[in-house]
Parts: sequence; structure tokens; C-alpha cells
Amino acid sequence: MCMNNYSVFKRLAFKFDPEIMHDMSIYAGSLAPRMADLFQPLNKHENHNLTIGDLSWSFPVGLAAGFDKNAKAIQFFDKSGFGAIEVGTITKKHQIGNPKPRIWRHADINSVQNAMGFPNAGYKEILSNLESTDLSSVCLGANIGKNKNTSEAKTPAEYAFLYEKFAPLADYLVINISSPNTPGLRSFQSKELLVPLLQAVNEKRATTPKPLFIKVSPDMNQEDLNMLCELSKEFALSGIIATNTTIDHDFGKGGLSGDYIRDISAKSRKIICENLREDPGQSVIGVGGINCYQDIKDFWKMGGGFVQIYTAFIFHGPKLLKDIAKEIDRDLKKYQLKNVQELYRNIKETD
Repeated sequence: MCMNNYSVFKRLAFKFDPEIMHDMSIYAGSLAPRMADLFQPLNKHENHNLTIGDLSWSFPVGLAAGFDKNAKAIQFFDKSGFGAIEVGTITKKHQIGNPKPRIWRHADINSVQNAMGFPNAGYKEILSNLESTDLSSVCLGANIGKNKNTSEAKTPAEYAFLYEKFAPLADYLVINISSPNTPGLRSFQSKELLVPLLQAVNEKRATTPKPLFIKVSPDMNQEDLNMLCELSKEFALSGIIATNTTIDHDFGKGGLSGDYIRDISAKSRKIICENLREDPGQSVIGVGGINCYQDIKDFWKMGGGFVQIYTAFIFHGPKLLKDIAKEIDRDLKKYQLKNVQELYRNIKETD
């Protein structure tokens, strides 16, 4: 097969409804993980491994939450070359999400607009999918959220419940309080509501300790980002994932991801990295508008760590991972370094 297989697939896929094509792709990937070979994916090597804190990824770029919501195609994405795969967002009960249509492509700006509202099969089915999947070679993240109709008072217990269920299988967990598509969810980015939530989750975490992150919005001001960083330290979390989608756009309902939020997300990441820089127990996972190796290097210079992609994968496919790997290998040779671990350390120390 030729090198432009993904370009052919994309040209055809973009003629159809985004959500239908996404669901069909996940279904195909779940049935035939080796289908990833059609797109000539990245073949990961040991020198591409990166360890930060308690997490080790086989490649510094992971798949962001929202792509494989129900943990159906983990093997497909692993074979595509991702260093980690974050499933979800997972809610306690099955949830159909917001009315359709709820995904729109903006191909002229390499961006995607979504108003999904956490559609997922619920924790029982997703847990079953994970239990029937070989996770031995996968760094797995579980992104957890609240059901749409869960009251403010019951939300902390719901997150704690989900943490308890998924901690035994996941390598790390993520508290999602930043999606713009669940009414009232972003209000949990306030200290008043977030503290009881973190207290409830940490009670379960004491029994089954796993790396735990908060995923934040790019629409927060510096004062609120500072506050979240202080809470991450206070509750001994592993750090922050920055960022989710933005509602600072003129396209209508839902959050926007991709190139449109590149500068917005980078600004938030810089603030967060500066806040967490002096605490060795904290790290920042970057997501939002990242689409090339230079973006990764810029993030490492800020003090960041792993990165994730979502929208960039839709527009560029597995070739993006191969391109990043080629540039990494070029830098390893240029600076006479053995592996990504040394490269990461070298870039951080020389910022």
C-alpha cells in the first residue's frame, strides 16, 4: 500500500457525517486492530520510551480522551504508535449525550467543534471492555466524569466511585471537570466545589494509589489556574492535563479543539508549568493544538512532560507520529544522545 493511504481515507471520510465516520472507525479498529498497518504506523523503539514520575510511556505522544470513549479499540491505537491511550470520559451510568448533530469539522483551520456531552456506555460495560483487553503493553489512562443529571452534592461520591472501579486497571486516572458540554461541570473548577471532590477521591486513592491528574479548561484566568495548581500540590496529585476544548469562539455551541486553540492552550500550559516547576511530584501533560515536534520541544522548555493529540490525529493520521519520531531521532543524532529520556532532560535543562 502506498504512503498516502490515510490521505485517501480522510478524503472519503470527510464526505460523511463526522460522528458516523468516527463510530465506524472505532468499530473497525475494535474488530481488526491490525488494520492500523494499512496506514504504515510508527514502529516504536526502546529509545523512544519516556518516564516522568510514576508513568512510563512507550512514546512521548499519547491519545487524548474522547477518541476511544468506550475502550473498544485500544489495541488498534497501540499499534498506531501511541505511547499511551486515555479512554473515556467514563460516567457511572450509560449516557447518550447531547442531541445530534454534535460534531463539526472546520477543515480550513484544522479544528473540530464538539458538543458531545459525555456519551458513553457507562462504567460497567467499559470496565468489561478493559478486562477483556490485553493491556500488558499499554499505558492506560481512565478519564472520569459525572453524569449530566448528577446533583452537585452527589458529584464527589460519583468521582470517588469511578476512581475505585478503574484504579485497579488504569495506569493513571484523570478527573475531567473542564468539558463545556455538561451543564455545571466547569463550576467544579472552583475551590469551593473542587476541594470536597478531591477529598472524596483521595479517600479511595489511599487504598489503591495511582497517578491522578485534573484536566482543566483553556478558558480559565491566571488566578484560577494558580489556585488549581495549589490544590494539585495540596492533595498530592500527579499534576494537571492542559487543556480541554475552548468555548471562546464564534461557531456556536460546544468546544473547539485543534489548531484554533494552539495559542490559547499554550498560554494556559505556560502558567501551569511555572506554578508546578519547583515541585518534583507534579507534572503537566500537554494537549490542545499540539501537532508537531516543535510544539513538543516548546512544551518541554516550559517544564512540561508527556503530550497528547486528538484533532491533529484526525487531520494527519498516524504519519504525524512517524514524523515526530523522525525528528526526535534526528535530534538524538545531532546532540549525540541515546534516547528520548536524555533528550527530554537535555531540553528541559537548557531552556
